[in-house]
Amino acid sequence: MARQILIIDDNVSDSNEIKRHLSGLRAEIYQALRIGMAKEELTKFNKGDIVICDFKLPDGDAVELIEWLDKKNIRCSVFVVTDVETVADAVASFRAGAKDYVNKRLIGELLLPKIKALFVKNDVSNFPLLFSRKSNGCLCAYSSAHRVAPTNLNVLIIGESGVGKEPLAQEIYDLSTKSDKPCVLLDCGTLHYLALNHNTKHPVTLLEAVAAQFRKAQGGTVILDNVQLLSPDMQSIILHVLTNSKHDTRIIATATPNITEMVAEESFLSALFYKIKEFTITLPPLRECQDDIPLLADFYLRHYNNEFGKNVKRFDNSAQKAMRLHSWPGNIRELKHVVRVAVLKSCGDIISKDNLEFDTPASCVHMNFRLDDSSFEKAKITSAIAHTGGNMAQAAKLLGISERALWAKRKKYGLK
Repeated sequence: MARQILIIDDNVSDSNEIKRHLSGLRAEIYQALRIGMAKEELTKFNKGDIVICDFKLPDGDAVELIEWLDKKNIRCSVFVVTDVETVADAVASFRAGAKDYVNKRLIGELLLPKIKALFVKNDVSNFPLLFSRKSNGCLCAYSSAHRVAPTNLNVLIIGESGVGKEPLAQEIYDLSTKSDKPCVLLDCGTLHYLALNHNTKHPVTLLEAVAAQFRKAQGGTVILDNVQLLSPDMQSIILHVLTNSKHDTRIIATATPNITEMVAEESFLSALFYKIKEFTITLPPLRECQDDIPLLADFYLRHYNNEFGKNVKRFDNSAQKAMRLHSWPGNIRELKHVVRVAVLKSCGDIISKDNLEFDTPASCVHMNFRLDDSSFEKAKITSAIAHTGGNMAQAAKLLGISERALWAKRKKYGLK
């Protein structure tokens, strides 16, 4: 079934211009002049459909529309557009749940790319979950996600920036028994903006603003993205809301590995930490998933061939070696960017090392190869050997073992 897009704008010229921008998408595009006229059409909308609404309309505004959609449990994505931007209107739109607030003059530059991103979300953003990866660390993480998804346990996903924590959180929600209930994504780095008082007649406290967001997910799921960014005050507020909530709401949180150090240093509330980590999943960094690098690179090669109308066939040996040696501090997000630029700039049908533009040299990033435990042992051995260009003595030193022990482990894992 084709996706649906509804444009609500009383200015026919503006509405037609927005429709023109969207004409290349595979979607059924409708137009309405009033909110009242749009409501009948919206009752047929589903999750994944899109509404583009002018902030101010003759019979109401975008915030009122979003609130109506929430009451009717219509889970489509709403983008707010406007002729005149104001901070108050922007804050009101975001607090209500709008995906974005965009000036009409910048629709082509800002709105269209975000809507296109929604259309390819299942192909790219959730790619690590939909494409078979081979590394033991990722297979273990995905297996754990599928085991815990049908339960009501709160889940904490730990991993470096760019490893795919948010898509994994979304996958857990999609596979859960609450997938037919609301899912609210909260960026912990920007939660403090919720309390900006756009309405001076009815000001709200930060506690009230956060509690309102959790009420939207009543009986469903709240994804707390990057909980390590919560300020001490916000940690206390979140803990208070969770402790006193009477709603059966599940928490899926994501965090970087330093969250455990923050708990030990008491800069992150241990009570909140243990409340959200009833079940923990660890996503390994890309540098510990050597088997996945060529798979990911080939996938994005095909994707960007389609985007740019190219016909690049493969990465040559020099490019493959450079990608193995790189430490990928930005993980999958960085790899995706590197491949995109390489495909865009390529003149032939093969990408070489010279086409790859790494933002951070491998030597600038600390890489922990030491075999302090059995976790990801094969991946670390493979990475260390690749990092040293096959020098066994240097690789053994990085791993913290003897060269003889390294040879034995290579034989154990069948590594050439």
